[in-house]
Amino acid sequence: MMLHPVFVASILEGFEGTLDEMIGRVANPELNSQLDALHSRAAAIRISIEEPFAQAGADQTTPSGS
Repeated sequence: MMLHPVFVASILEGFEGTLDEMIGRVANPELNSQLDALHSRAAAIRISIEEPFAQAGADQTTPSGS
């Protein structure tokens, strides 16, 4: 079974929120840094998934003749 990319992006957004809550609460600075890097990576992947869908939506809302 294949997952829809928008679903995957939503899951990644949830991971980002969880990581946000953890970052800064971890006593180990090295682990905190790794969590921050993981958060950045998850955000980058989510954005790369969402961009084509956002562009497609924008293309559909652009009036013809513009």
